Parts: sequence; C-alpha cells; structure tokens
Amino acid sequence: MVNFQVAIDGPAGSGKSSISTIVAKSLGFTHIDTGAMYRAVTLEAINRGIDFENPNEYTFLDNISIIYSNNKTYLNGVDVSKEIRSEEVTRNVSIVSKQGCVRDKMVHFQRQSAQEGKILMDGRDIGTVVLPNADVKIFLTASAEERAKRRCKELHETGRNDSYEEVLELIKRRDDIDSNRKLAPLKQADDAIYLDTTKLTIAEVCNKIVDIINERLKKMENNEMNSFEYNDVHVKDKVTGKVVEVKKDSISVDLHQFTEGTMYLDHYTTDKNVTSFIGVVNVGDEITCEVTKVDEENGVILLSRLNMLKEENFKALSENTNEVLTVKVAKKLEKGYNVVAKGFTFFMPLSQSPSDVKIGDSLKVKILELDERRKTGVVSYRVVEHEEYEANKKAELDTLNEGDVVNGTISKIEPFGAFVRFKYNQGLIRLNQIDHVFVKNINDVLHVGDKLDVKIISKENGKLLLSRKALLKTPFELYVENHKVSDKVMAKVVNKMPYGLLLEVSPNVRGLLHKSEYSWNPNDNFDAYCKIGDEIEVAIIAIETKKERISFSRKAIIDNPWSRVNANVGDLVEATVTKVDQKGVYVTALGVDAFIPVKDAFAENQNGKLDEAYQVGDKVNAVVSVIKPKEWILELSVKKHLANLERKEFQKYMDFEAEQDVSMNLGDLYKDILKK
Repeated sequence: MVNFQVAIDGPAGSGKSSISTIVAKSLGFTHIDTGAMYRAVTLEAINRGIDFENPNEYTFLDNISIIYSNNKTYLNGVDVSKEIRSEEVTRNVSIVSKQGCVRDKMVHFQRQSAQEGKILMDGRDIGTVVLPNADVKIFLTASAEERAKRRCKELHETGRNDSYEEVLELIKRRDDIDSNRKLAPLKQADDAIYLDTTKLTIAEVCNKIVDIINERLKKMENNEMNSFEYNDVHVKDKVTGKVVEVKKDSISVDLHQFTEGTMYLDHYTTDKNVTSFIGVVNVGDEITCEVTKVDEENGVILLSRLNMLKEENFKALSENTNEVLTVKVAKKLEKGYNVVAKGFTFFMPLSQSPSDVKIGDSLKVKILELDERRKTGVVSYRVVEHEEYEANKKAELDTLNEGDVVNGTISKIEPFGAFVRFKYNQGLIRLNQIDHVFVKNINDVLHVGDKLDVKIISKENGKLLLSRKALLKTPFELYVENHKVSDKVMAKVVNKMPYGLLLEVSPNVRGLLHKSEYSWNPNDNFDAYCKIGDEIEVAIIAIETKKERISFSRKAIIDNPWSRVNANVGDLVEATVTKVDQKGVYVTALGVDAFIPVKDAFAENQNGKLDEAYQVGDKVNAVVSVIKPKEWILELSVKKHLANLERKEFQKYMDFEAEQDVSMNLGDLYKDILKK
C-alpha cells in the first residue's frame, strides 16, 4: 500500500499527544507533531525579525520548506529540532499560530509530510481539514471534569497549585473558543470513531486505538492481495535450495518441488561486470531467492534474487541514513524530482533541490525519510550542500590565524563597518580599522565588490575581526618619507601647554615646539603671542621614528641679534627711547632691546618726571650697568653716565687748579733772582 494515514483529533487535555506518540511507536508509524511545525515557522519569523502580529510580514512562507520526518523537524533542509524548543520560540508560537496565512501554509506542509508511509498525526482539525481522506479517523475526548482533574495533576507535579475550579473553567472556555472559531474549528469528522477516555487508562486507550488501526490495515491488505498459490510453493515465497547445475546464463536449484527452479543471470545480479555464472556460482552452493513464477503444466519454477538484493541494499541504506548518496535525476514532477540511486527511486522536493538541476544530472544527497515497504524515500541535496559548506567553512577558518594577511572581497557595507568575504567565511572591518584618519562615510573609501588585503586582528569564538588600517602606512610614516630634519614647514597651533605648543603639520601628524625653542629671547611669552588655530613657520629639529615624535624650533629660523652684541659693564653706549612708563625707560642699544630703570634715569640727587625728561625717539647716552647675553638682558644707567661726566669735569678742574698752584709758587720763589 502506498500510504496509510491516521488522524487523531480532540479537545485540550484529552491526552491525544501522549497517546499518539505511544501508538505510533508501537505500530512503527511516523508520528507527525503539528505543533513542532508551527514552532518551525515561529523560528523563521524570529530569525527574520518580523512583527508577529502583522499578517503582511509573513510573505516568506512561500520561500521556505518545513518537513517533519523521523521525529525531527527540518526547516529549509536543516534539522532544527532543538532550536524550536527555545524559550523565545515557546513565548511567541501562539501569536504566530493564530495567523490565517500561517495555518494555511502549515496545512500544506502537514499534508506534504503525510504523503508517503504510515503516518499518525494529531491535532484539532486533522480529520476535518488537514487529512480529510485519512484511512482512520479517531475523535479522542473525555468529560471536561476528567480533563480538569488530569490537568490539575500535571500542574501539581510541576509545583503549581492551581485550583480544580479554575482549571475546569479554563478548559470549558477553551472548548468553547476551539469549537466556535471561524478558522478550522474543533469538531468530530463525520467518519471519525468517537472514543471517550473518561473512564479509561492510557494503556487501555492505546490498546483500543492499536486494535482499530490493525483491523483497518488487515482489511486493506486483504483487498490488495494478488498472489498466486500453487501446491507448496507460491509466487513471492522466499526459498532456499542447492545449486545442481551451472551454465553461463542460468543455474538450476533443487527446491524439493515438482521441478527444479531456474534462475537467469539478469535475475542473479545487477552488476553489469558479471557476464557469466561460471566462476561465480558453483554446484553445491546453497542459495536463497524468491519465486517469481510457478507453472506446473509446463514444469517451470522461475527464481530471482533481485528483490532480495533490493531488500539487502535498502536495509543497508536504512542502517546508515547519514550516508551521502550519489543519485541521478530521472524525472521532473510537479513538486520535485524522481532521482535514482542503488536501484531505488527517491523523491527530492523542489525545496531540497538545486535551482538549476537538469534531467540526467548526478547529485550528492542525504536521506530525510525512508519508506521500507515501498523501498523509496525523500532525499535532500540542500542538506549535503549545507554540510559541505559548513565543513569547508570550518576547514578554511582553521587556516586563518590572528596576524595573517589575507585577500578578500567587500560583500556588504554597514554604517558601523564593512564585511569582507573569503571563500567560505567572512569577517568585519570596523569603522575605526579602515584608515588611520577618521572615516566619516565608509562608501567614500570602500565599495561592494572591492578586493583588498586585510589583516586578521582577532579570531575569538570563530568571528573574524579585520583591519585595513594595519596594512597602511601611518600619517607619520608618510610625512617623514617626504620631510627631514632642518626642513622649514608651516604648522598650526592645536594646543597650548605650560611647556610649549602642540603643532599639527599634516592630518594626524603632530609635534612639540618646546617653549625653549620658541624664541632666542627667553622672556618672550609664547602663550600671549599665539592662539589656537594660528599658523607659524618652524624648523624640524628632531624625528624619532619608533616613537613617532617630531620636535620643532621657531628660533632656529629667526635672527639672534645678541650674537652681534659685544659690550662690557661700564661701556658708554648711545640708546634710542622706544617707550616710557613708571618702571623706567625702554630703549634700543647695540641692536637689541635694553632698559633704564627709574633709579638710573636721573643724576644723583636729581628728581624729575620720566615722561617729561624722556620722549620716544630721543637719543640718550648711558653706561652699561648689567649685561647677560644668554638671558637677553641689557640694563643701562644715565645716572652713572652723568656721574662719570661730573667726575671727569671735576678731575679737569682739579688738574687745572693744580697747575695754577705750581706756577705761583715758582714765581714767588725766584722773583728776586729773576729781577737781577
């Protein structure tokens, strides 16, 4: 028989899920958990990040496949049996399930999953909506009071203390909603067997359902029986006998019947390389085979090993369903393809097929489901493709290590960075790893499809973090390639500090102008002369490549007038007045700035007002009183100069007086002698 379907419906708390699981296992049926399929849709909705309440966002339903097979749920060919039991799926499945578009699609998937094999499916609308033509339909129920007692017991076993009255009211309300909803209401199918479990144990219920199903199976098998019986041997009987004759194309087997059985070579093996029985089978060999024809009138019994070989091969397949099979595409169907492997024909759904498959193509597939009776099953190319991809992805990832420089292609650009794809893996270049300078818009630097070298800077938890910046020369390196010590450059003041100015000569290239290098005059106040944003000319005086430091000097490119000053304390100099205030007189002398303190601006015991005695532009003579070339200090004294002048005048007077005294004394002394 091609297919056998059992539909079990019933209200909440009737025990249909638990009972269906037990019955299916005892009969070797496939139990389809419709709830798991709704959970698979919920998982897909979560992965896509949709609004669960908005039916317009469920457009993806036409682009996914959900298959429940061998107690496993496959979403797009991938086993998600564990993932659909997550807390997040459990929390949202009821919201997703109430959508009409979801229920319509689930009915399609449920019917698709029940197309082949012995299927047992439970729910609330299986016999009326999902499988209206099921071979056996059972409506499993119990009184509301009994279901409330069962539910209370389950809750108490989990630690909850819900009252019987509350649970009973909830079950009655649920029955009313399920029975009166517009979409697939709960009701007994016209041809369903009504089974009240109120006074039955689980074992008693299971036994009743098993008896119902077996009775139906027996009737169907009797109607389909088409075997031929003759004496003690029948068509399709498995028999064992000894080989009594071996020819090239046939062998004779003693079966202890009215005649010997005959087997031809093409019924012994499907191996095209075997062209003769001789050397393969020997007289006396015992062989087990199947009867294909009994003709007493003509004295013929024909034998074959092909079905037995098929059984053996199929058994080998069922024992290793994880094996990768190579199949050949044989026929295009409405919902998929017939593919052939090891003498069997399998069905490959469209959702599990490559997009460009052609008749005659050879594909690698894995078995999703087997029908032992019909010797067929459902296979998937997508599962193998996914497993191969994951294996290749892991193998490639194992070759990628932190510090490696690899070439990849930009596959996607986001505001926070760019994704770089290798053959099977991809990594992320975060925004701060694109360049040494700030990148405001990634699209100005990188484009989808660009090929570039990147450096792996992290491989934590299998996630690759990449850097383009690590392979680029720093702004400092680029700058010093074109500049050397002694170069004069323009620099912008970006910060003022107590010990100097921070200057920027190129984006992200900065250096220090120490206050000692600002001017030859240590008294210059650079903080007062410069403001942030000013541009000044400086010379590069040092480059430290390893530390990426540059030192600048301003005084190296300006004149040092003190280098030409040659004077000592006491020297008389001429000065020009440039400024007068209460502190003294500011002048220039010997080509540098100098100062005459108030105390040295007037002669001894002379008082006066500075601004009346001195005017800007006046020429004055003064004596050097203090000179410190290294500190750019030159102080002059008019008072000392005037004192020197006064001293000289007095000395002249004294010298004159002395001369006068000498003349008188000699005349007086020789006056009488001279008169003679």
